[in-house]
Amino acid sequence: MAKDASPSKAGFLIRLFREHSLYYAGGLVTVGLTLWMTVSIPHYLQGAIDVLRTNPDPSGSVFLRDITIILVFAVAIIFTRTASRLFFFYPGRMVEFDLKNRMLAHLLGQQRDFFLGHATGSLISRINNDITGVRMMMGAGLLMALNSVATLTLAPTYMYRISPRLTLYCVIPILASFGVLQWGMWRLRGQQLRQMRALQELSDFTVESYNGIDVLKSFRHHAWIEGCFRELSEQVKDSAIKMSNFRAYLMPILTHIANALKVLLVLLGGVMVVQGGMTMGEFLAYALYLAMLVPPLMGLTFLMFMAQRGVTAMTSLMEILGRTPDVPPALPEAEARLPARLEEGLSVRSLNFAYPDAPQTPALQNLSFDLRPGEIVGVFGTIGSGKTTLVNLLNRYLTPPRGAVLLDGVDASQLGQATVRRHVVTVTQEPFLFSATVGENIGLAATEADPAAVEGAARSAALEQDLKHLPKGLATLVGEKGITLSGGQKQRIALARALLKPCDILILDDVLSAVDHDTERFLIDQIYSFRQARALLIVSHRISVLERAHRILVLEDGRIAAQGSHAELIRRPGPYRQAWLLQREQPAPAAVQAAQVQGPPASRSQA
Repeated sequence: MAKDASPSKAGFLIRLFREHSLYYAGGLVTVGLTLWMTVSIPHYLQGAIDVLRTNPDPSGSVFLRDITIILVFAVAIIFTRTASRLFFFYPGRMVEFDLKNRMLAHLLGQQRDFFLGHATGSLISRINNDITGVRMMMGAGLLMALNSVATLTLAPTYMYRISPRLTLYCVIPILASFGVLQWGMWRLRGQQLRQMRALQELSDFTVESYNGIDVLKSFRHHAWIEGCFRELSEQVKDSAIKMSNFRAYLMPILTHIANALKVLLVLLGGVMVVQGGMTMGEFLAYALYLAMLVPPLMGLTFLMFMAQRGVTAMTSLMEILGRTPDVPPALPEAEARLPARLEEGLSVRSLNFAYPDAPQTPALQNLSFDLRPGEIVGVFGTIGSGKTTLVNLLNRYLTPPRGAVLLDGVDASQLGQATVRRHVVTVTQEPFLFSATVGENIGLAATEADPAAVEGAARSAALEQDLKHLPKGLATLVGEKGITLSGGQKQRIALARALLKPCDILILDDVLSAVDHDTERFLIDQIYSFRQARALLIVSHRISVLERAHRILVLEDGRIAAQGSHAELIRRPGPYRQAWLLQREQPAPAAVQAAQVQGPPASRSQA
């Protein structure tokens, strides 16, 4: 069970700032220089105009000095403003890059129970949409916020120096705009949360529909799937339209507030100029300072939207990043006692296990057995008997109880997952293939796979005839999840992947469920003659796969109902004998009979 250890939002932001502190420091310096020169230009322009009013000759030294400073500042602002964008946009992109890598590493470290509670589409939406929201907030959003806050602070300060009374009048509309923005942020946050959930639901439904496309085609449920997709899309559209409408109402309000500032300047400032309370230079400088306030006021709606989106996205990401898997830490002394190659093998002692969501219904009860080097042990059981749960406990997909699973006498719960899986290799009943070539998928387990070894593993997994019919043999791309291959071909590629890697214990979890009987017989010969693994644990519901094992465990309702050799078990009444009688008398399926008429399945396995 994953634990919730979510850090605070402030701590999360501080960590991001600290990781890119040099860039943000450079951004602060360049933003400060840009704002200082921007607010200084009206001051020097005021001086130049007042000099012209008293002395119309433009060749004076004071006038030329002020004009030169204005030109230098105008050119310098181009470079400092560009530099400030580079300093802020780069860490924003780096934050996006780091968060995606961190999210991937974090998800890879989670246990199976985490993914049972988080849909794939929801996780994809968080990685794509939410991290983009954080990137915008940490890059362009932060730059815009600094510019807006600094401008709304410095410009009124210079305005107050020119005319305190006029500035006090202008503050009233500005305070009104802040009140409107506070109300807007409260309303907008709820809409953004709804849109985020709608996007996650749409992403999850899209992934689920894509994975089940064959079922939808078979049952011709196009209209149903389109209706469901349309309904989810409508939710995303409605939330986006509501946010757009809200911004559309909010923008004119801020526009009217900005226009009110201009009206106040013309009415009150014009009267002050006429009465001699303000010079023309001061009036022009005041107008420029007031003009500086308009872009931040107008951009506050977008800034508010970006900030709220970033905070909402950050909350969503922290929910995932704060989930730590409840895995006991590896003990160095325990790992030090484990030899490089197992000498005693695997021991299971009084293993009991229940899933967290069903603590009153044990999946396994009081299991005890040994798997020594050189042994081949089979596990038989009907659906729900606990076979897959046992496999997941042995390979540390699930954490076994303390002292229940031992490798050479060392408690497996005290070993790291990487250490356990270095000795115990599993081929699952649902193989996963990457969007790569057949050869790359087979050689995935080996760091430096020899092409000859890959070819040998493919032959041992009965893939030789299949490779002849693939366009480029081992160099053929198989597509995501092996979409271009049949179920049997995917299982055999996964088996070849395991045959390529030496290990102490190889667990085969129902890996022959999707192959025909002829291929099954060939693979059984290969499996029982396999020498890369020192011991084999074969889990299957097919008696033909298990009958050559040294010892067979029969699971029933999470318990070992019987154990012994194939010859011993078929003489005892029980589920094993019943399955043996049923499978011995059962005729070959129609698909297999048709395949036998057309020729060996391995010679025509095409996706």
